[in-house]
Amino acid sequence: MNCKIGFMSSLVITSIVILFLLVSGNVEAEPQNCIGLCKMLFDCSAACIKMGYVTGQCVGSKNPDICCCNH
Repeated sequence: MNCKIGFMSSLVITSIVILFLLVSGNVEAEPQNCIGLCKMLFDCSAACIKMGYVTGQCVGSKNPDICCCNH
């Protein structure tokens, strides 16, 4: 009987640890909000600051470059 209790306890503890690791591993960076094409905006950083964001940068491959703002 003690063997069953010990096995079940270790199984429960292992399950809790696995769940904790799965949940803590899903931390993602905040998504960027993209506001338009870099060609249309004179200064991507200034446009983002005017909209209340901290910083902005032009991202994307070759064409079109997109102005994205960080929170």
